Amino acid sequence: MTVTKKYYFLNALLLLLAIVSFFGWYQFTANPNTKKETSGVDAFAIDIHGVQFDVLGQKQAELKSPKLLHFVSEDSSLLTTPNLTLYSKDNKMPWNISSKTGKTFNGTKRIDLIDNVVIHQPSGALNQDTVINTSLLHFFPKQQLANTDKSVTLVQSGVKITSVGMTAHLEQKHVTLLSQARGSYDPIKATPIPSLS
Repeated sequence: MTVTKKYYFLNALLLLLAIVSFFGWYQFTANPNTKKETSGVDAFAIDIHGVQFDVLGQKQAELKSPKLLHFVSEDSSLLTTPNLTLYSKDNKMPWNISSKTGKTFNGTKRIDLIDNVVIHQPSGALNQDTVINTSLLHFFPKQQLANTDKSVTLVQSGVKITSVGMTAHLEQKHVTLLSQARGSYDPIKATPIPSLS
């Protein structure tokens, strides 16, 4: 083989090697089956308003938030100023829960409400006005169960109670204050308990 033929053969071999290398690299980087990042944002929504109904078509809960960021990790979402309304089956006034931020886990199996959490049930024919404040609340929508290990303040009709930790079954309106409960009563601010008659 002459020098010229060797030169052309070597150049053709290098060109073929470069083309094969490029397509191999391109297929690797463009392959949709390669492992994706699992902790980043994969969706967002603005001005969300979600409604959940029971099997009879009755409204159970509403969730509003100006902004939602969804993460692949833990199927979780970050919520800006979430506002959650829980409707009662026994015609009592609905509970409203608001906070500065929120985070959902496993879809909406658990919702953490974070910073300046206010739980409020306005007065109605069957219940007194109730306000509960805390800094962090874990809420489980299916069970309508809320709990926290942070400081809690509960205010209802002339009664003010502070505690560390709380478990609340909101559907039954059953609140358990866990420790260091201290209360005060102001008869001037008290209102009569609504009666069923």
